[in-house]
Amino acid sequence: MLKAQQAFASEASHQLKTPLTGLRLRLENFEPYLDARAHPSLEEAVGEVERLGRMVQGPLALARLENTATTPEPVDMDTVLTDRVAIWEPLAAEQYVALDITGPPTGQVWAIPGALEQIIDNLLANALRVSPPGTSITLHRIPGTELHIVDQGPGMSAADRERVFDRFWRSSDSHHDGTGLGLPIVRHLVDASGGAVTLRPGPGTGLAARIRLRPVAAGPRAARAGGEDFGSRRSIGMGI
Repeated sequence: MLKAQQAFASEASHQLKTPLTGLRLRLENFEPYLDARAHPSLEEAVGEVERLGRMVQGPLALARLENTATTPEPVDMDTVLTDRVAIWEPLAAEQYVALDITGPPTGQVWAIPGALEQIIDNLLANALRVSPPGTSITLHRIPGTELHIVDQGPGMSAADRERVFDRFWRSSDSHHDGTGLGLPIVRHLVDASGGAVTLRPGPGTGLAARIRLRPVAAGPRAARAGGEDFGSRRSIGMGI
């Protein structure tokens, strides 16, 4: 039954991608022929189609992940972290949010190919979505064990933190148009890599996403939990 559900989600998502793209293009082609007063409604319609496209892409991505058998490999967390922050830095600067890497180098960890990049991307996207201008997102390394991604947003209640990894779940006070699949994808990738991910309150009002992966130096054994000290900050982002 589970395999049948996964196959249906994958097939349905794939089949819906093309008509949704066609619908968006047709709507955009209407723009030159519409009265200026109708443009706001057209923009809203295009926005809804784009949102549906993202919702369709989520189940397809999950189905592909679940149907792909991969083996964890050694990955240099420091290199991946620096590369991803460099990619996200311009978008963060547009929102007047700084990205800070803190803590000593982590070294190599076990992860399935491409997983660490997706994990960091999803968590940074979530953190940026809730970060007010003039704040920062801290990516704190604990050698050989953990990466903490901490924002200064409104945080999340304990009840919401218990459900946030459920597929398609969104908080009742959510102010964004996410699909509710970003964090389930993160958990799947972390689990497949032999690690663990949790969400806890950050300093102040923010949220701390904690990713624990197995250090390569420890072999196949699970990593021990890291400490809590966030240390001194070395800003590599836009200073606020």
